[in-house]
Amino acid sequence: MKRIMDRKFKIGAITIGQSPRVDIMEDVQQLLGGEFEIIERGALDNFNYETVQSTFYPSKGDTVLVSRMRDGKQVKLGEEKIIPLLQENIYYLEKQGCQIILMMCTGKFPKFQHEALLILPQELLHMIAQKLSGSERIGVIVPDRDQIEAIRERWNQYGVEVEMAVASPYQKGDHMIKAAENFRNKDVELIFMDCMGYSVKTKREVRRISGKPVLLPRTLAARVIQELLD
Repeated sequence: MKRIMDRKFKIGAITIGQSPRVDIMEDVQQLLGGEFEIIERGALDNFNYETVQSTFYPSKGDTVLVSRMRDGKQVKLGEEKIIPLLQENIYYLEKQGCQIILMMCTGKFPKFQHEALLILPQELLHMIAQKLSGSERIGVIVPDRDQIEAIRERWNQYGVEVEMAVASPYQKGDHMIKAAENFRNKDVELIFMDCMGYSVKTKREVRRISGKPVLLPRTLAARVIQELLD
């Protein structure tokens, strides 16, 4: 990463859905303050909903990711199908002068080509959760049932046993309340909300209902950036 000469510089933010992600950036911006210019890009920015459904919907065996369109509509994506789009967005943000780029997704990605400092939250945040839990069982909330098997296996690779619950941040209903209630009497050290779509407001609700400590990826990632720039 090039040496930062002052505090007024550009941060890139990439969503696997469509930008702008006003639902995410409101919480992130509150932590970072207004001293930094944030440039957003989305893997799906150039596609409409019908094209996304026909082109990027997960095939059998694909790693399932969940995001949203600009209008808030939820979409399911095959990770392998959007990797080239994410790489294009990295190149674009580097050309715009971004010195730090945040991938706004907790999925596990292959190595990307980049010159800017690229923050991929998955491994970083999972390691934090592991250390805080002392490798004891943790609760994990994911957006979609089709993600359970892959995410459970991923946590197990870190030596962490997980109790899973499903609640999408992009759909209405009482599913989040039920997920939090599911953990109230479970033997888990903490709850990890395994998607960037979950908000600070939702985190507080889950903590209140479950009575457990809760880790939220979007604010954890923002605090890492804040530490780098402070």
